[in-house]
Amino acid sequence: MKKTLILAVVLGTVAGIGGRMALRSDAKPRAADMAAPAVVELVSANGTIEGARPEVPMRPEVSGIITALAARENEPVKKGQLVVELSNQSQKGQVALAQAKLSIAKEQLHKLEAGERTQVRKRVKADEEAKAAAYRLAQADWDRAQNAARGISASDLDGARTRLNVAKTDWDKAKADLALILEGSREEDVAAARAQVEVAEAELKVAEAELAKTRLLAPSDGIVTQVYSELGELASPSSAQPVIIVADLSHRRVRAFVEELDVARVKVGQSATVTADGLPGHFFAGKVAVMVPRMGKRAPQSDSPTEMKDLYYREVLIDLDDADQLPTNLRVQVRIQVGESTSH
Repeated sequence: MKKTLILAVVLGTVAGIGGRMALRSDAKPRAADMAAPAVVELVSANGTIEGARPEVPMRPEVSGIITALAARENEPVKKGQLVVELSNQSQKGQVALAQAKLSIAKEQLHKLEAGERTQVRKRVKADEEAKAAAYRLAQADWDRAQNAARGISASDLDGARTRLNVAKTDWDKAKADLALILEGSREEDVAAARAQVEVAEAELKVAEAELAKTRLLAPSDGIVTQVYSELGELASPSSAQPVIIVADLSHRRVRAFVEELDVARVKVGQSATVTADGLPGHFFAGKVAVMVPRMGKRAPQSDSPTEMKDLYYREVLIDLDDADQLPTNLRVQVRIQVGESTSH
C-alpha cells in the first residue's frame, strides 16, 4: 500500500514537471508578462478627526453667573443662536436707557428739521393779524384825537398815544414770531441736534456691546460637542475650561501631520486611506484638500516609545467620504498615495 502511494506521488510529480516543461517550451512570453509590477508609494502620517471647521471652545468676555444654557451635548445649533447667557440685568438697563435717549434726540432733530406744525403756524399767523387790526384801530383813535385836539383833554390825548405805542409793540412782536416760524430752524441748531443723535447712537452701541459680552452665540451652524458648566456656576474668560464647545460636523476631515521629509511628495487631490486603532478592520477613504502653508512642531502623539518628538510637520487637511460616525479628536493613521513607481 505504501509502495502504491509512493509510486502514485512520483508519477504525478513527473507528469507535472513534464507538463510545465512542455508549456514553457511551447508558449512564448508576452511583453506584459515581462513588465515589473507597479508599486504604490505611500506617505504615512498621524492625524486627528475634526469637523468641517475646528471645534470652537467658547468663553464669555466678562465674568458672571450663568443664567441660561440653551443647548446640550449633541444638540444642533444655528449660526447666531444664543447658547449661553450670564446675569446681565444691569447691562439690559443701560441698553434701555440709551435707547430712550436716542429716541428723544431723534424727535428733537425731527422737530427742528420739519419746523413747527401747521396748527402752530396758523395760530401765530392769526395772532399777527389780530395785532395788526388792533394797531390799525389804535392808529385811527390817535388820528381822531389829533384832529380834535381842541375838544379833547390832555390826558385823553396821552391815552390814545399810549394805546397806539402798545399796539405797535404788540404787532411788531407778532410779526417777529411769525417770521421766525416761517424761516424755520437755524442751521447751527439743526447741526447741534444731529450731533446729539450721533452721541446717543454711540452710547447705545457701547451699551449693546457690553450686553453682548454676557451672551455666547453659536459661531456657525453645528453641533454642541461638550458642555463644561451648569446653571448658577461662575464663568470667566480666563477659566481653564470653556463653557461650551461647538463644532461644524456637516462633514468629517482629518488634520494630518506630515513629516518634513515627506512634505514635497504630498499634493492637493491625492487619495488617502484613514484607519484608527479603535476601529480595527475599518478603512475610510478621502482626498487631500488643503496644505497649510507653514511648518510647525505641534502634532498628536501616538504614545509609541520609538516616536520622535523633535521633528517638524506640515498640517494637511483630508476630506473624508462617509465618515460621519467618527468622533472628533479621534487619533487616526493616514496613508496618502503620492504616486506609483516600477520595481526592477
